Amino acid sequence: MAVGDASSILLEDPQCLRGIDTRIRYGKLPFYALLSFMDLWAGFPSNLAGLQLLKEYMAKEIGVEDGEIIASSKGLHIYDYCWDLAKTRTGRIK
Repeated sequence: MAVGDASSILLEDPQCLRGIDTRIRYGKLPFYALLSFMDLWAGFPSNLAGLQLLKEYMAKEIGVEDGEIIASSKGLHIYDYCWDLAKTRTGRIK
């Protein structure tokens, strides 16, 4: 599944998700997601959760088991406003 089209590169804030490759394998439906960039703190959890819900729905409709997600991003980052929260959550600031 491709996300966006040729004009997407002209957007001020283009979508992170670029595509999902999938096929039924061993009776399961896996997703291989390609993201151009991803916000590790705010985007990563919600993006993967949304992909998981889509994958579960598709697997149920097709009549196969839910498979794994393998996600790849060429630019993983954390925005400046998230650093203190991320450090607190990981126990680096008490």
